[in-house]
Amino acid sequence: MFNRKSLLVIALVLVLSLTLVACSSDKGSDNGDTPPAGNDTPDNGGKTSDLRPEGVPEDFPNKEIEYLYGFSAGSVQDAYIRILFDKIQEMEGWKHGFVVTYREGASGKIQWNELANAEPDGYTIGFAPSAMLIPGIAESDEVDFGYDEYDYLFNMMSDPGAIGVAIDSEYETLEDLVEAARANPGKITVGVTSTIGQEGLTMKLLERAADVEFNVVAFNGGADVLAGVVGGHVDAFCLNITDTTTFLENNQIKVLATGNTERSEFLPDVPTYQEAGYDVVQVNMRAVAAPKGLPEPIKEYLENCLLAAAQDPEVLEQIADMQIPLDNMGGDDVKEAFGNIHSGLVELWENDPWQ
Repeated sequence: MFNRKSLLVIALVLVLSLTLVACSSDKGSDNGDTPPAGNDTPDNGGKTSDLRPEGVPEDFPNKEIEYLYGFSAGSVQDAYIRILFDKIQEMEGWKHGFVVTYREGASGKIQWNELANAEPDGYTIGFAPSAMLIPGIAESDEVDFGYDEYDYLFNMMSDPGAIGVAIDSEYETLEDLVEAARANPGKITVGVTSTIGQEGLTMKLLERAADVEFNVVAFNGGADVLAGVVGGHVDAFCLNITDTTTFLENNQIKVLATGNTERSEFLPDVPTYQEAGYDVVQVNMRAVAAPKGLPEPIKEYLENCLLAAAQDPEVLEQIADMQIPLDNMGGDDVKEAFGNIHSGLVELWENDPWQ
């Protein structure tokens, strides 16, 4: 059972990522393939790049670089990474660009397993959120991925959690939702992308903080969760703020509370979980990684490209209205942040497992 110490530990674990981010931010469909963007870019005949370190083969990349994404298309991070990929190809004059491959299912574990087992040659990279550290610990006997199985390249954003409901829902506050669960134990349904991952763990912590029981249901991605909420198939959602952008803009949902220790700049009128009376914190770093063993020059080159694209004025202008909680970090800083989160989660799991 979770106790007060458990709540404090997980809050510290999740906030650690924000502390490190703050210190480092100044540095620096169905399963299947989607067509690579921008493959008509001409070969510029060996353009010299300030981003390319010594040791990178002159013809790299000589084919498309595959980016594995373990959830359904249409999320903000899906759109954002495509913008970065297009900018990298433009900046570097590559003939070959990136292709996004969706490996949906098992709450991201299919993609993370595939990424961990891919050839570390620079031609396969993938989505690596801090939330994937949780099943890497809790299901270590069943999965091939974990903190030590990747070379980290870049952090896109650090995304606070969000709990909400359909726009026409009777629930107006997080307390309303919690009290409904108290009156109907196990009957109030909450959609997540993983019951054992960050969102599922957050709901477990909320249940114990409030002494209630929800019925937590996993979907293949944030868009699917929200479609289920809007369609009346589940009562509420627990996701991250960026997952909600399109549905909020379309006035289909309302967010009842957010997961950081401070209110979101994008939802300043929405209280935090803590302000609502529940000592729970939920923040997810959204990073890019490669299989362990990537040659250092290629690792440095891809990291340089991602950081440069993320800071490009045209990119910043393009994403200005996307409400992205940007948090640019290079690979070493991501590794350090994930290492701290991983250590805290291991301690929590060993002392108070949530399965």
